[in-house]
Amino acid sequence: MSGPATREGVLAIGGVPAGRLLEALRALEPAARAFWAYDLDAFAARAARLRAALAPLGAHAAYALKANGLPALVRAAAAAGLDADAGSLGELALAEHAGFGAERRTLSGNGRTPEEAEWAATHGVAVVSADHVGELDLLERAAARAGRPLRVALRVNPGIYTPGHRHVATGHVEAKFGISPSEALEAWAAHARWPHLVVDGVHLHVGSQLLDTPPLEDAARTALELARASAERGAPLSLANLGGGFGVDYENGGDGFPIEAHARSLASAAAGTALEWRFEPGRWLVAPVGALVAEVLWVKRRREEAGEKRFVVLAAGMNDLLRPALYGARHRIVPVAPRPGPVEPATVVGPVCESGDTFADEAPLPPLEAGDLVALLDAGAYGSAMSSAYNGRGRLAELVVAGGAVRRARAGETPADLLARETDDRIG
Repeated sequence: MSGPATREGVLAIGGVPAGRLLEALRALEPAARAFWAYDLDAFAARAARLRAALAPLGAHAAYALKANGLPALVRAAAAAGLDADAGSLGELALAEHAGFGAERRTLSGNGRTPEEAEWAATHGVAVVSADHVGELDLLERAAARAGRPLRVALRVNPGIYTPGHRHVATGHVEAKFGISPSEALEAWAAHARWPHLVVDGVHLHVGSQLLDTPPLEDAARTALELARASAERGAPLSLANLGGGFGVDYENGGDGFPIEAHARSLASAAAGTALEWRFEPGRWLVAPVGALVAEVLWVKRRREEAGEKRFVVLAAGMNDLLRPALYGARHRIVPVAPRPGPVEPATVVGPVCESGDTFADEAPLPPLEAGDLVALLDAGAYGSAMSSAYNGRGRLAELVVAGGAVRRARAGETPADLLARETDDRIG
């Protein structure tokens, strides 16, 4: 079970035709013309597959909440036996709200704030990732006030370059994340400076949307080498967090990153070591189980010197799905109920007043008319999570399907919702 699929010629999500989902949503939101939908059964199946692959390592797999923090999905992650990886105060609170206990919460990311350090120390987390040595002093003060130890992994920048867009490459020397291996070794050796911290971990995350194993194999070798070097200095490590980065096949909807093969390779490389392994994937878990479904507003044909150009204008825009404008990403676009007729190129765009509001150039699509529905597939990760109210367009409703039952998990925003945030508070 991998997510949205065609049944009897019609796209269904969780076995429910996408058109029926829109009809159900309009009972609550009559003006709805686009929405997000997620198959929770498919999400649970992917979580089970991930845990089975990592079982020989005894590894912890934490769902990266930044990929999609819809509470219904986060609770599904908890029910599936995953941990939760947070990158902010809001995500820490979300993890706690969804039922993750302290031993199943981790805190990653850079730019640690005093409030995040205080929350981690008082509410509890399994481990905090420190992006630079100065953060250890902040965490030490918070742990001292809380009166209990706080476990910390140092994020190391290993100088590993990854393919793909530069915005999702995080382990090369120009990236903002982490400290050098030599700085980490010095800090581990000086761990007594922070008596309320257990500084015994290394955290490496080299990039996202990886479809092959070599960059992550390089990261694993680096972690093992650093563990050996730190032990030789009298500061043995007990934890290695290799982050996430497992990619999905946006182009074809195939298997994506070979998680089982990678886990077997790592188990072999780590044989004989006593390290606790942690991972924090998001995209691989949730991207394939979600779709952005949108109504066709207009089909515009424009005469040009090179011939006629077809534009398909959707009710969803770049404020809803930013990845194409931000990364040049391309999602498969399919009609929910295809009309008969020849396939022709179409430029698929949204209604936002920006030239970058383009989902696909010259996409091969059958005939489409106003009122038809199309779906942008593999949109479960970094879709709704990155959406905004740009152009005064409220964020869309989010639906979840489990066992054939449909629920609205988050309401769409109306113009009134956007105006409700206005204040006139005198603060100075």
